[in-house]
Amino acid sequence: MCSDLLLSHPEPRNLHIVPTERDATDNLALSSRNEYLSPEERKVANTLHRALSVAKEGWETGFSKSECVKRSKELVGSVRVEDGVEMRLDYIELNDSNSFEVVGDDKAKVDYGTQPVLLSGALWVGRTRLIDNLILGDPALLGILGSHVEVKV
Repeated sequence: MCSDLLLSHPEPRNLHIVPTERDATDNLALSSRNEYLSPEERKVANTLHRALSVAKEGWETGFSKSECVKRSKELVGSVRVEDGVEMRLDYIELNDSNSFEVVGDDKAKVDYGTQPVLLSGALWVGRTRLIDNLILGDPALLGILGSHVEVKV
């Protein structure tokens, strides 16, 4: 990634990937976007993380990508109103961690073994578009601890 972005110091020692910071009460990824959420929206904003967690559980159980995504979408729905807050699912996707190509619908954990894949999604909560991601598989194979990139030069 550093080389692709033409950063001046692309050596691995200059790239530190750290876990996504999450709120301890609801697992919502800490983000400046959260400031746009009303108190009512904040109460349901963890729906995206819950949907990704459902997909992760399915992947770990051995379901195909299409089944994992289907289960996530069932939790969210395409448009859903909860506690007076409208939520619209933008996407849920799995990508190969090396190439970032979309994982085929018929692929499953057995096809990747412990090789990490990236599970990501976006959900509109009111007028705020929230994004989140999880790493499935063994992140140690990439030398990473989580899903937030911090580049130090």
